[in-house]
Parts: sequence; structure tokens; C-alpha cells
Amino acid sequence: MSDRRWRALFGPALVLLLLAGCGSKTVTVTGKIMKGGEPMKVSEDTYVTLSFIPDPRPSDDKTSSYSAKFDQKTGTYSVQLPPGSYRTKLVMAYPAKAGQLNAPRPIDSPKAYDLTRNQELDVEVPGK
Repeated sequence: MSDRRWRALFGPALVLLLLAGCGSKTVTVTGKIMKGGEPMKVSEDTYVTLSFIPDPRPSDDKTSSYSAKFDQKTGTYSVQLPPGSYRTKLVMAYPAKAGQLNAPRPIDSPKAYDLTRNQELDVEVPGK
């Protein structure tokens, strides 16, 4: 086999192999935020943030958490993050009534979730 033909056949394959190893690996986690067994649907002026925090926390503090995109009309979320073990933190702030202050209410998960592949995970919110 000539040198030119060798490069034409194996050059692109080698480039693809190298590129495949360079990409960052992430998993996609989707699900619903559940309250009382039903998806938690809130008004558009309700502040909701669902964060996934590595467990145990890395010592380098480069990434402290990954925020999910939350759909207030359906109660669903999605997030892409590196595979690993995570705890969740949900922060909600309902619209304040006239003359009242409404501070966000953080809810930390009592357990860590093993998120090593694309999967669906429903997160239950405890009652008030």
C-alpha cells in the first residue's frame, strides 16, 4: 500500500479517535419537581432554582453547582452535568404580597443521587 493511500485511509480515522477523547463527558438529567405527588406548577413570577451540587464537594471549588432549567408551567426541569454523585438544592420565592417581604426558602436534599448516565429523576419537595 502506498504512503499516500495509507494516509488517506487512516488519517481521518486517527483524527476522529483523537477528537472523541477530547470532548467533555456530560449526562443529561430530566425530571419533575414534585409536590404532594404532582408536578409543582407555579406562576411565572415565582422564583425557582434547582441546583445540583457535587457530593462530596470538590476541593478545587471550580464548580460549586449546576443549575437546571425549570419550566414553571409544567414543573419539569433539565440539566447537563459531569457524571457523579450530587445533592440537590431547591430555592423558591413566591411573589410577595403588598407590604410583605418574601425571602427565598432553600431546601437541601437529604441524600445524594448517583447521576452517571442520562436519566430521569423526580425531585420531591416537602410540604410547608
